[in-house]
Amino acid sequence: MSILKRIYFDFFVLVYMLYALFNKGIAYSYMSEVTLLAGLLLILMDLRSYEFPWDRRMILLTLFVTLSTIFIGRGIFSGYAIMDVIRDSVIFNYIAFAFIIYFLKEELPYLKQRLFSIYKWYPFCMCCFFIISSYSPFFRELKIFGNQRLFLYKFGDMGVHLFIASILLLNGYIILSKRYLIFQWIMIAYLFLIVSSYSRSGMISLIIPMCGFFILTKNQLLKQQMIKLLKYAPIILLLAMPLFLSTKLEENFQGRTLSIEQLKNNALSIFATNNDGTSLNDNKVWRLVWWTRIVDYTFFGEYFILGRGLGMSLADTDEIDHDPIEGNLRSPHSFHLTILARFGVPVFFLWLYWMFLHLKKIRDKNISAYMLILLSISLSFLINASFDVFLEGPMGAMPFWIFVGLVYAEEAFNLTIKSYDGN
Repeated sequence: MSILKRIYFDFFVLVYMLYALFNKGIAYSYMSEVTLLAGLLLILMDLRSYEFPWDRRMILLTLFVTLSTIFIGRGIFSGYAIMDVIRDSVIFNYIAFAFIIYFLKEELPYLKQRLFSIYKWYPFCMCCFFIISSYSPFFRELKIFGNQRLFLYKFGDMGVHLFIASILLLNGYIILSKRYLIFQWIMIAYLFLIVSSYSRSGMISLIIPMCGFFILTKNQLLKQQMIKLLKYAPIILLLAMPLFLSTKLEENFQGRTLSIEQLKNNALSIFATNNDGTSLNDNKVWRLVWWTRIVDYTFFGEYFILGRGLGMSLADTDEIDHDPIEGNLRSPHSFHLTILARFGVPVFFLWLYWMFLHLKKIRDKNISAYMLILLSISLSFLINASFDVFLEGPMGAMPFWIFVGLVYAEEAFNLTIKSYDGN
């Protein structure tokens, strides 16, 4: 069993790295699903030694997985295609990654180090990928899994991973020489400019949890370092700007481009409804119309208890005009509203209650620095999931539930790493 567990551990880390670095480009490789099923099989094979502490959070997560299984039967008996029903059910089934973390409890310190290594090299790898795909038609159009280009990214997802890389770097879990540290921040600034050009949710998924971490951390020396870094931010952005302006990325399906003008429009559109970025405003109104319709037929309609269920395209069923480029959507660009539409009001409130239980310790006066980092990362995931199709698929769900599992394992086993030198 130990050999199998070791092989699985290495495969687990490899798959995480591939999803972090290539995102949508490997969405149809199904490696996350293979990792999930293999982990559950190994748990069953070694069930006697498997243990995890029960509390209200874990009970709720178990309930969500159970309800998802029951709703699969409901969707199939309602006449929907089996693959469509199963595809919709995974919004809760990926929760199993949090349980797999307990199976890897002996390897947790090593797992954390491996994850930190991924984020140590994340900015450099992403910069290389963008530069290569920007100037090479071959790499830009390269397809390995299905009909999806390998270097195709959801920029909201990238904003979350960029926050993880930044928060680990700030807290000393990624150690770099002074010369390379400056280069690292320039690369992070470059990637943040790209993210902010294409995704408002990616922008705020980095800014809001970073501000929250600054307010809540008790490390005064770290606060001073963050303030000092903020003072140098204009210089860092200025150094990153030539690379940003020379990068050649195509206009995305929402008409957004890589430019300073787009950056300005994206930032203004978060707070205003009448700006020059007409498509940005239209996209916001389109979402609000859909979300209002979901609230209407659940809270005040016939789908209050059980929701619409699984198997249907919500865009079709809700009679929402599809995005003119992206096509009909199965989810309304909000994980929370997806739960409301498919599972009904009671499950929606249970989900809100779980989020409250999961995040409430972030304001605990006695919270450890490492736990504050983990919960800030959870907050970043949940912010992006509020405005994008994120936790419904493996690119967001696998890393999110892994970090959720790390939070609970940290509480149970107290395996905090105080420093990591990357060697």
